[in-house]
Formats: sequence, structure tokens, C-alpha cells
Amino acid sequence: MRWTNIFRGFAMGITELIPGVSSGTIALLLGVYEQLLSSIKGLLGKSFRESLRFLFPLVIGMGIAILTLSSVMTYLLETHPIPTQMAFVGLVIGVLPMLWRLSRVRETFKAPQIIMFIIGLGLLIGMSFITPEEVAHSPEITTMLLVKLFFAGVLAAMTLLLPGISGSLVLLIFGYYYIVVSSINELTSLNFTVLPVLIAVGLGILVGLYVGSVVITFLFTHFKYMTYAGVMGLVLGSVLSIYPGLPTSPTMWILTIITFIIGFSISFLLGLVGEKEATSE
Repeated sequence: MRWTNIFRGFAMGITELIPGVSSGTIALLLGVYEQLLSSIKGLLGKSFRESLRFLFPLVIGMGIAILTLSSVMTYLLETHPIPTQMAFVGLVIGVLPMLWRLSRVRETFKAPQIIMFIIGLGLLIGMSFITPEEVAHSPEITTMLLVKLFFAGVLAAMTLLLPGISGSLVLLIFGYYYIVVSSINELTSLNFTVLPVLIAVGLGILVGLYVGSVVITFLFTHFKYMTYAGVMGLVLGSVLSIYPGLPTSPTMWILTIITFIIGFSISFLLGLVGEKEATSE
């Protein structure tokens, strides 16, 4: 088992609690993105054991982060939304220098790549203007709700594998984000009546992860630089979906600038380390 992946998974789990920030982006930063895709795909193939050794600690780390920090992130977003979200804006923007290098922009950016970049950027800009569907935070659990949660989980999982698109943002757009987060909080309080909700979403996520890994691996294998161009557009566009607006006081300005710089610095430095790890393996 690669137990150091617990820490990578923990970092990925934190970002999945924030609508607009993708754990795929963090995997890319940490230099494990391509191995993540191949390992998910390999679970149903001959490399099952090797894939499990890589993924099991990663999933544990994500689970620990989600279970322990969901209430903390909810508190920070409700009480200090601008500094908190600007930290993640910095985190996302800090990914762009690494993507620029991976995309080999000066050598590869021609008309097809530019079109893919614009499509990725336009998709996220469009998503940022979608009004989330209003669903009660604690609705009556029905069969139809569980079916909808399953398919929402499928879409969320497929998108969380793409750097730039957040699975939690997809849940937010469909109106199920707060149901899922509140269900996680209830489960940590040993309220097991929410288990059907989490099982439905969890099964959808499993299906979405496998399908998404197959599709994205195909794209990176056959259309590498076009895919990277699209990813750059997605990442840049995702800034709009998490941009919280400007601070309203001098103190808040200072705090916001500090959190932005911290987020950017972490992302930029992780990108340098991740590239070295990816090239050395």
C-alpha cells in the first residue's frame, strides 16, 4: 500500500467540500493525476491489486477529510466567505503555470487547441450563471429522490476527475449539495437515517469514477494537447464559479489578500513538486 497517498487523498477531500474547486486539480498538482485515472480504470482489469494499493489509501484520506472537515468548511464559508473562497481562488490560479508548461503552449497551441480552450472556458463561465435548483436541505427520502441522487453522483464523479470542474459544484447546480453535506454531518452525529442518501450518491460516484476514468484516459492518450487546452480553459473558468466578490473593509481586504497569496503559493509550489515526482516515476 502507498500509505503516503492518505495525505494526498486528504488534500483532495478538502477541495471536494468547496463548490468550484476540483480534486482532479489537486491530483494534477500532486503529480498523481494520470496514475489516478489508470488505477480507477484498472480496478476492473488485470492490474486490480496494483490499482487497489494506490487507491485504497487515497480513498481513506478523502474520507477522513470529508467526515472531519465538512462542518468546519461549512462554518468558514458561512462566517468568513470572502477570505475562505479567495484562498481557493489563489489555489486554482496557482495551477495555471504548471498547466502552461504541461500544455507546451508555445509549441502546440494552434486553432484546434485554441477552440478547445475557449470551449472549456465557456463551459465553466456558463455554469457559473446557472441558478442552482432549489431543493429542501432535509427532504423526504423517496425512491425518486434516491434515483436523482444516484445520477447526480455519476455526473459529479465524472466531473471531479476533470481538473477545473468540481463535483460539488455539479451537486450545487442540481440542488443536492446541501443535502449531501448535511447528511455527512448527520452521519458523524450517528444519525443513520441519512444512510440511503449517502449510499445512493456513493454508488453513483463509483459508476461515474469508472466511466470518467475510461473517457478521460482515452482523451489524454489520443488528443493530449487538445485535452490539456480544454483543461486550461476549465481551470481558468472555474475561478468565476468560486470568486466571492470584493471585501468591504480594510481589515477584510488585508485578510483576503493574505489568504489569496497563501492559496496561490501552496498551489504553485505543489505544482513544481508534482511535476518532478511525475517525471521521476
